[in-house]
Amino acid sequence: MESKLLKVKLQPNSKEKLLKLIEYIKQRPNEPFSEMQQKGYFWDSFFMDGEGNLYMVLKSEDFSSIMQDETSLIETEFRSHYEKFRTECWQKASYQDIEEIFCFNEELSFLGIVHGT
Repeated sequence: MESKLLKVKLQPNSKEKLLKLIEYIKQRPNEPFSEMQQKGYFWDSFFMDGEGNLYMVLKSEDFSSIMQDETSLIETEFRSHYEKFRTECWQKASYQDIEEIFCFNEELSFLGIVHGT
C-alpha cells in the first residue's frame, strides 16, 4: 500500500465546512468509498494545522494506475458536496503534493524510499 500526503491551503474559517463534509461522509460512507474505489485510491485521514492548512493522507495499491480521466466516473451525491467544499474553501493554486520519504506497512516493517512527483 502506497501513501501520499497532500497539503491544501484553505480559505479563512473553512474548518466548519470541512467538519460538515466529514459529517456527510460519516452518514453516507458508501458514496465517497464508491467513488474512491473507482479512482483507485482512498482518503485515509485529514489533519489541520493552526495556519489553515488541510493535510490529506491518501492511500492506494498503486498511484501510477489511478483514474486520471474522470469522464467514466459514476458519481454519487457525494460529488456535489465535495465540489462545493473545494470551490468555497480551497485557495486557488494551493494544492501541494508533499514528497513521501518512507512508509511502514501494516506489520510496521520498512517498505523503502519513494520519491513523490
